[in-house]
Amino acid sequence: MSAVDLLVLVVVAALLALAIRSVVRSRKNGCSSCGSREGCSAHVTGSPCPAARDMLRNVEKRLDK
Repeated sequence: MSAVDLLVLVVVAALLALAIRSVVRSRKNGCSSCGSREGCSAHVTGSPCPAARDMLRNVEKRLDK
């Protein structure tokens, strides 16, 4: 195996590990990458995620232009 082959294998393994980590975290907490997860009331009450709601609102505004 050449150095390029090893580099490709390392990159693929790292991406696979990150994907598995994301899936595990999303099953445990409901959000895998929410920046406000610690202070988010949605996790406690089961209500919709305010960050996702804001993101969708911004997209809808831009699409209406």
